[in-house]
Amino acid sequence: MARSKDKYYLKELERYVKGNNGTGPKAFFEKRARYEKYTRFSIGIYLDAIGGVNTEGYKNLVDFNHGEKLLYGRVDRHFVPMEVDSTKIKKFSTKLAANNAVGALNFVADAFNDLVLEFQKRTFIKAIDPADPFLSTPVVYRAYQNPQSSYTEHRRIYFNTIAGLFKKRSIKVKNFDQFIDHFLPMLEKSAHRNPITRTAFIKSRRCPMGTSGLVIEIANLNPSNDQEKIDQFVNSRNWDFYVSTCAAYGFMVDRFVPWRLVADIGSSPTKSPIFDYAEKYGFKSTDDIIDNLYVPAHLNYYRVFKSDLLTLYNTVKLKSFLERQECDGGTITRTIRPTVYTPTTYYSEFSEQYFLKLYLKIRFFEEESQFSDSERNLIIDDCIEIYLLNRNVQEALDLFEKMLNKTFDYRGSLSYIVKHLKAMRGENFQDAGSDPYGY
Repeated sequence: MARSKDKYYLKELERYVKGNNGTGPKAFFEKRARYEKYTRFSIGIYLDAIGGVNTEGYKNLVDFNHGEKLLYGRVDRHFVPMEVDSTKIKKFSTKLAANNAVGALNFVADAFNDLVLEFQKRTFIKAIDPADPFLSTPVVYRAYQNPQSSYTEHRRIYFNTIAGLFKKRSIKVKNFDQFIDHFLPMLEKSAHRNPITRTAFIKSRRCPMGTSGLVIEIANLNPSNDQEKIDQFVNSRNWDFYVSTCAAYGFMVDRFVPWRLVADIGSSPTKSPIFDYAEKYGFKSTDDIIDNLYVPAHLNYYRVFKSDLLTLYNTVKLKSFLERQECDGGTITRTIRPTVYTPTTYYSEFSEQYFLKLYLKIRFFEEESQFSDSERNLIIDDCIEIYLLNRNVQEALDLFEKMLNKTFDYRGSLSYIVKHLKAMRGENFQDAGSDPYGY
């Protein structure tokens, strides 16, 4: 049994986190800090009660709100945003899922199925409380979330906001070039907080963790209600069994959303039991999983990026507007009808280099990088040159995203790659500056 003074402190801590998280950021921060202290303390009391000092079994209680864990399952080892191959998503049986659309990566679903069997066995022999609403026989309320669906809604709101700004500021554009001239300064001020590309969205807090295919949620509670977390999970008679059993099957538990399980593919195969299930599909390491089940987010997005810009242009441009012009010493009013682009005229008028440079500029706006303006320009020029080497946009994008997202000093590295590729091909290429658009 826990010592009496420990019970007293637990009661006091619980009293401080009663109810919802108050109002304002300060109140939220204070209550969240108390909640974290409470969860750490309760687990410590449990270990003390059973006479143990080894906390190895509880290292799977993880804070996913900070650092690299915030990006878990959504970036690769180079911190490049990635998306799961949705064809590898396996649905849960109707007995385990709150709806038929719920699924996770195949090996994650298999591990969870066995975890539920373990709960069912213990419930049957009444080794754990069979009346617990969430921790007796776990049911999936939410798991894989398609990033495209999440991003589509984000993009809709973003585009409507941009269109509203153009209207509010009475910005009138005659063509796509003028639209970009007004659009880029808007992004430069806001894109690091509100990303516009799907690539950056995947990496942002606006993207649900469930897009990784590694996440399973076994409750539909309010994540902002700390008291409910304590009542339904931390204070549950089955809490300790729940945390330790999740560890036994290769799942981490989100400290601040305790009904959220996350498959541990980051630990070594000898430490994470999840690899026992992954190996059945031929995946023996973290790299195997990333290389075979995920693709870089920019791989499928870049083509959509170009068409999205045309969509946004068509959203903000007016059918016509009046413009006053100086003529022969006087002023006349003319009706201006902005250029209408078909897909054919759009892609013929603006080159691949034009779009590539736009994408690279915008991605710089979205990331809090350490590069100076001159370094950014150098990276963009080098990426354009890489594209010119063999007209392969993907090669240029791959290198750019690695340089942009990786946390090391860039200086000279990409230029070295350009020179190396040139030497390998033994070819001379036209300077990028001769492009009619200056890209």
